[in-house]
Amino acid sequence: MEKYKISLVLFFLLFMAGEIKSQSVDEILKSIEANNNEILASKKLLESKTYEYKNRILPDGPEFSYGYFPDNSSTTGPKETFEISQSFQMPCFYRNQSALSRLMTEQERLSYQQIRQSVLFEAKKFLIETVYLTRMSFLLHDRLTDAENLLLAFTKSLETGNVNILEVNKSKLHLLQVQNQLKTVINDLNTVRKQLKSMNGGQDINTNITEYPMDENINLDSIIAEKENIDPEILFAIKQTESSAKMVKVTKNLQLPKFSLGYAGETVADEKFRGFVVGISVPLWGSNSAIKKARFESEYSGLNYQLAQVKVTTETRIQIEKIQNLKSNLDNYISVLSTVNNTALLKKSLELGEISAIDYFMEISYFYQVYDDYLLTEKEYHQAVAKLFTYKL
Repeated sequence: MEKYKISLVLFFLLFMAGEIKSQSVDEILKSIEANNNEILASKKLLESKTYEYKNRILPDGPEFSYGYFPDNSSTTGPKETFEISQSFQMPCFYRNQSALSRLMTEQERLSYQQIRQSVLFEAKKFLIETVYLTRMSFLLHDRLTDAENLLLAFTKSLETGNVNILEVNKSKLHLLQVQNQLKTVINDLNTVRKQLKSMNGGQDINTNITEYPMDENINLDSIIAEKENIDPEILFAIKQTESSAKMVKVTKNLQLPKFSLGYAGETVADEKFRGFVVGISVPLWGSNSAIKKARFESEYSGLNYQLAQVKVTTETRIQIEKIQNLKSNLDNYISVLSTVNNTALLKKSLELGEISAIDYFMEISYFYQVYDDYLLTEKEYHQAVAKLFTYKL
């Protein structure tokens, strides 16, 4: 018992010492964004893809060939040939390919934004969980103190015959329950903090926070309108539609003749021949199939965009309804609990002998459960709000 009480005292002293230098939720999220390995890896992939799409705009490199043919049958001496040439598409191809590369780069940027927001949302959920567990730990610490004092009083009263052994045993069981609840909460809190440290790239981060993030204004129409402009999921679907339409044009351009221009030479014995060469390549096979494929993919992207719009609108509406329901429950808890202080009343009734110890423990357990449900609803409400506004992270 003494060891456990000492560990609790140390825990809360350490907690309060860390609280002096605690960071806000936004500051912690900024740290995680800067250090999270998944975000950093996604950023490197974005940079790689950006260079890849830039390279697609450039024509293929020049070609050089050389030939050496000894012992020519009609002329004494070897024959040597060389040719250097550069092939290129029609100018419209490079214009459309350049626009397509920009669209594809933008898609990669939006894909990175989705990964980044997903990571930050998970981190924010953990931070909200931290606030909840911290508040629970303070609450359970107070309950533990009350349970210890009550057991001590019952033990003394047993010696004078004012209470019986059943009441003492009930107080012991009550104390054990509170002790185990506090142990579980402290363990869960340490686990969440380790997860946040891992999300911060393994670097230490001060997550001693006791306040939930500030609420934001919730309006269905304004949120949906805002998502249309900044939500990476919708913007990605838009860019995908635009890029697939541009791909149709690029594919058509690739079916046009491809030209090459070069300089060539031939040397036979003492005779040399030099001059320019021009070539043309006409794609005859599979051109129609390639265009049809690009068109079908464009139609698919258009339908996918419509699906994304419906999905986001539906999910937003459902999430707002969930938040409103949780807010209503939360307001009801606050309204009732602000006028009801069963803990003090029950203690007073027990001291005056108006209720038995058994009745006291039954009633106090019910009150504790209601208050715990209130704290849980508060956490769920803030997590639901965080999910709704993930697109703003």
